[in-house]
Amino acid sequence: MKTLFRIALTASALMLAGAAMAAPRTVTLNVENVSCATCAPIVKRVLSRIPGVSRVTVVEDSGMATATVAFDDEKVTPEALTQATTNAGYPSTVKDGKSSS
Repeated sequence: MKTLFRIALTASALMLAGAAMAAPRTVTLNVENVSCATCAPIVKRVLSRIPGVSRVTVVEDSGMATATVAFDDEKVTPEALTQATTNAGYPSTVKDGKSSS
């Protein structure tokens, strides 16, 4: 019985460690059509509502914006992020993507 308990405990610890090792990702998007005071907040809201997104910052500059998005890559992809902004009228492309620590 003790051996079975140890095996179960070890398996649980390994599963938790695997989940903890999954690093959140950060991607930077170039976003078009951000030309008014309400555009950047709309882009931020669209991205923030996507399941798996944990943080969004949007910086507007002369009709363009840079959106930096932290997300769980097991729940959402950079392609889904760009599709969401495009569907909202703000086409975007991936500028940079990396793993966060």
